[in-house]
Amino acid sequence: MPKLKVIVLLLLISLFLFNACETTKVSTPLPYKIITGTVMYPNIVYFPSRLRLEINLMGRNPGTQQTTLFVNQNILNPQRFPLNFILRYDPAEVVRSLDYFITVDLYREGQDSPSLTSGEIHLPSLKESDSVYIELKAIN
Repeated sequence: MPKLKVIVLLLLISLFLFNACETTKVSTPLPYKIITGTVMYPNIVYFPSRLRLEINLMGRNPGTQQTTLFVNQNILNPQRFPLNFILRYDPAEVVRSLDYFITVDLYREGQDSPSLTSGEIHLPSLKESDSVYIELKAIN
């Protein structure tokens, strides 16, 4: 009988220690925020095999109209559309006085000016993770 009491006591102690370890876990927030998005390619435009998609997160000062690049992502030779992307940014760099927007440009191989563009996709706030839907359009 004393062996049974010792086993039960050890079991209770181990359960207590396991629960104490379990409750001390603290989830640390991610050091960055994300913007997810989907880029659509127009069906009426020829899809070349060699191209570069450039995605930019930018901020503009409404008073001076000065634009600052925050995050840039280049995707070489995407195989198909719609194309999903993720931009990560540091929320500590976000200045509330700036207007934020995303631009997406598609360049054909060897060209310096984009063939297709999204224009400016304005983001109302960068407080939480955002998601955007972007349609590329031919440049006129």
